[in-house]
Amino acid sequence: MKRLKVAAAKAAARAAAAKIQLRAAKAQLKQARKLFKLEKRAAKLARRKVDTAAAAAAARVPRPAEALKLKRAIRNPPTVKSVRTVGERQTKVEKAAPKKPKARIATKPRAPSAPETMRSAAEVAKSVIDRLHAPPPILPPSPIIPTDATVIPGDSAAAAAKS
Repeated sequence: MKRLKVAAAKAAARAAAAKIQLRAAKAQLKQARKLFKLEKRAAKLARRKVDTAAAAAAARVPRPAEALKLKRAIRNPPTVKSVRTVGERQTKVEKAAPKKPKARIATKPRAPSAPETMRSAAEVAKSVIDRLHAPPPILPPSPIIPTDATVIPGDSAAAAAKS
């Protein structure tokens, strides 16, 4: 019996130590998550600053004027094409089928939509607080369902069933 009590006390002590270690590990994890979020936010801010600085620098620095490009001297004169006769040109024009214009698809006018703007955190918080402070909505009274088979005056279907 004494051994069992000692073993139970040791197990309880181990369980308590494990709980303490678990709590410490959870606290470390929570702290690490906080640090990670802070560093992630700082990196995002730094990226934005670099991007805006680069955009501002690109806008401010004038680009150097490009040097004039001279055309290369033509060494070989263009070859003289054979001159076609007037009749030859007419036959080619007559052979060419007239092109039909393509029917254009009319674009559908889009319905003007109101620009969806996101609400600020202050507006959201205000609406939540107003909703919490407002009295509960008034619901319609629940219908009364009779438990016994009594006949309701003016109910002809129930009167017919009873007789």
